[in-house]
Amino acid sequence: MSDERDEWNSADVDAKQREDAQSFQDEDERHEPEGRPRPRLAIIVSAILVLALVGTSLAFLVPPTGAPPAPAAESALPTAPPLDMSQFEQPDPADLLVAVGVYSSTEVIVEVGDGAVLRGDFVRLYQPGTDTDPELLLNQLIQIELVIQRAATEGVAADAAAIAAQIEEIKVSQAGGDEAQFLAFLDQIQVGSEPNLRRLLERDQIVEQMILKYTTLEQARARHILIARDLPPPVAGEGAEATPDEAAEAATAANDAALQAEAEELLRQIEGGADFAALAQEHSDDPGSGAEGGDLGWAPRGLFVPPFEEAIFSMAVGERRLVETDYGFHIIELLEGPALRSLDDPGLLQSMPGQMAFAETFIPWIESLQAEAEASQRIKILVPATELVTSPAGS
Repeated sequence: MSDERDEWNSADVDAKQREDAQSFQDEDERHEPEGRPRPRLAIIVSAILVLALVGTSLAFLVPPTGAPPAPAAESALPTAPPLDMSQFEQPDPADLLVAVGVYSSTEVIVEVGDGAVLRGDFVRLYQPGTDTDPELLLNQLIQIELVIQRAATEGVAADAAAIAAQIEEIKVSQAGGDEAQFLAFLDQIQVGSEPNLRRLLERDQIVEQMILKYTTLEQARARHILIARDLPPPVAGEGAEATPDEAAEAATAANDAALQAEAEELLRQIEGGADFAALAQEHSDDPGSGAEGGDLGWAPRGLFVPPFEEAIFSMAVGERRLVETDYGFHIIELLEGPALRSLDDPGLLQSMPGQMAFAETFIPWIESLQAEAEASQRIKILVPATELVTSPAGS
């Protein structure tokens, strides 16, 4: 991708703020601990975000530069023992469809306006021995070409410098910088050549930009100061006649009262004209957003715990409110919104709100794009999907 989330430059402020916001999200939707760089996808071959919607896995990953990969998220669900596949009858290889042709083929199989879908792209992405539907895959390739062409009319282009950096990173990480090994690697992953790799990376980057642009959801922008709960253990000898539960409840109540009083005092100072950002930097227990003056950036519904979300989506711009959550007491000020906005952060596509917005906004948009192209007869299939695959015996 063109923007690395572990590079906190000015272009990545929203992405950084989004990570900061996760520090008090629902427990099951939190990201990595504060300060840990996230891994990024160095390559997503030809719009995996589009194809992944229907379960076609086409990506290969390259380790990020200068950052160790984050550990895989642990599932709270019990896991079943490995399945003994020997009990199932294996399909006869002669019955499995395979793509006809080679991945380097430049034969045009579909004319799409002034562009085309190539046989080589179909061969590269078709997965024999799976339930991949050749007609569905061909249709997805048509949709990708339509998105690429629409991007050109809107002035959306790939970042040449970022693409060059990606290629160099791949060359080093996969081949140690050796040109011969690099070419062998490209052949192994059915890319074949550096120019073809550049083409795929450019298309991927453009499609990602269009996905972010046409995936929209309601978002609001707020800032906050968190006075966090940090319950101390009960002090021995204090309330000695109380049960452990009662002692804990008493300590909690006393602690909460002190925290609330601190938050109310800060709110009083802000209402009196004190600088919100300066107080956030000095007092907020959310170190990520605190460093940004409390600014959480744009956030959709479903990203925060309910009391916090209910506040920011019911407040007026400029309004300040003291809200209690399980994390403590938040002094919240609404800066902008709520408003329907495109996504600024690719990471949001991995969240539940982002996935829902993708299905509800981007997919209908791309389907309407295809419907318009079909109505104007700008799509001409030269080789039907049924002719693009065959059994090994017939190939």
